[in-house]
Amino acid sequence: MRIRDSEKQQRIKEATVRLILREGIEGASVAKIAKEAGVSPATIYIYYENKDEMLGEVFREYAQRSYRALLNGVRPEMGGAELIDALIRGYFAYSTENEEAFSFVEQCSRCPSLSEQVSESDCCKEVFELLHGFQRRGAIRMCSDTSLAAVLFAPVRFLAMQPDCGEDTLEELIAMLQRLLADA
Repeated sequence: MRIRDSEKQQRIKEATVRLILREGIEGASVAKIAKEAGVSPATIYIYYENKDEMLGEVFREYAQRSYRALLNGVRPEMGGAELIDALIRGYFAYSTENEEAFSFVEQCSRCPSLSEQVSESDCCKEVFELLHGFQRRGAIRMCSDTSLAAVLFAPVRFLAMQPDCGEDTLEELIAMLQRLLADA
């Protein structure tokens, strides 16, 4: 039995991301990922049963990283406006500072077979639990998780992909979302 090596597994994950960004999900075969990672295809099967399992696990890990970034500046005692400011700034910073990971998650989230394996709500369960606490306190308006995700995450994703997005645009988005959601 071959021994797992966390460094090799990390190289496989990083190679998966790079290759999918270059060649798409369909173009990223196990053989190509192995070559990109500098390992044999058999090595990949030590860590993953098949390509779909590997893609699902890498997608889930990278998606969870992005949602954890949302929580970096959040404190439980914040008001609704402060919460929205912290969430938007945290997610925007992560998205622009980790463009490769951000683009990978975006591409995978549009793939039906992967999005079935890895639901967005599973990846950001901790974020929604936090938001529910703020809703119960009346700090932000009550609405469905789907509406919250659409209003909070999608606009930040859009701005992060704009090469000319400046601080003024981010401030404008934060103010709009604060008026929409904060202090119900």
